[in-house]
Amino acid sequence: MANSFVRYTGNNSTTSYSIPFSYRATEDLTVTLAGVATTAFTLNAAGTTLTFNTAPANSVAIEIRRKTSQTTRLTDYADGSVLTENDLDTDSTQAFFMGQEAIDDANDVIKPSSTNFQWDATSKRIINVTDPVDNQDVATKNWISNTYLTASNLSAITTVNSNIAAITNVNSNSSNINSVNSNSANINLVAGSIGSVNTVATDIAKVIAVANDLAEAVSEVETVADDLNEATSEIDTVANAITNVDLVGGSIASVNTAATNIGAINTVNTNITAIQGASGNASTATTKAAEAATSATNAANSATAAANSATAAANSASSVNVTTGLVIAMSIAL
Repeated sequence: MANSFVRYTGNNSTTSYSIPFSYRATEDLTVTLAGVATTAFTLNAAGTTLTFNTAPANSVAIEIRRKTSQTTRLTDYADGSVLTENDLDTDSTQAFFMGQEAIDDANDVIKPSSTNFQWDATSKRIINVTDPVDNQDVATKNWISNTYLTASNLSAITTVNSNIAAITNVNSNSSNINSVNSNSANINLVAGSIGSVNTVATDIAKVIAVANDLAEAVSEVETVADDLNEATSEIDTVANAITNVDLVGGSIASVNTAATNIGAINTVNTNITAIQGASGNASTATTKAAEAATSATNAANSATAAANSATAAANSASSVNVTTGLVIAMSIAL
């Protein structure tokens, strides 16, 4: 902190600012706004607060500085005069304040940094610098913009920037290459794992194909089972029909026997006709009559058997379906 000045920055609203240092008289204060001295202010009774008539504008540099006279002695000693405390204090104060102000001025300049002994501008701009002449001169913004940054120089700068970018990329790629080399073992392991994964994927595809075939086989087995159930039902129907055919076969045998007996009856009828036609031969007629009587008896017996067989056939026929009945009818006809 300085001993003889203080600095502020205006904000377009604050008017009062503190004076943290001592001064001998108001005439020793110099107040500037943006480097221009002003007297448009007042001091409080203690002289520790300065109030501007109008608030300084935004970002305006405000400086309140003490400047003790360096050309006029405030105390003049004379021979034979009485030396008072006030004279001594005035003289001492003038010297003391001038010393402080000199030190503040000395500290308020660019000095070498204590860390590297380079000039330190303490993050401030350096203004009022002329354009450079020698190679080691400081370059101003004006010289860089209007002299250095010519078309040819800009082209060269662009090339340099491109080269810098390329170098940066090379460095980055070099780092990446080192990383790849260090991880090559892992990459080989991953490659082997990928091969195993591909093999597993192939096996999985085969398993899926087998599963699909198995599902299709199961569907076909279900179809065969349905067909088998249907065939079993048909076999049961055929078995029932065979049973009825066996019954019909027995009935057909009885019918055939009846047909034979009917043939015998027809023979008797023929013989009777012959007997009736015989007129002259009595013995022959008698013989024929006896034979006819015998044949008649046999015919009667055969007729009774045929009647019984016909009744049995009728009963059997009533238990056979239409298709079986047709078979029986065809058999009788034959």
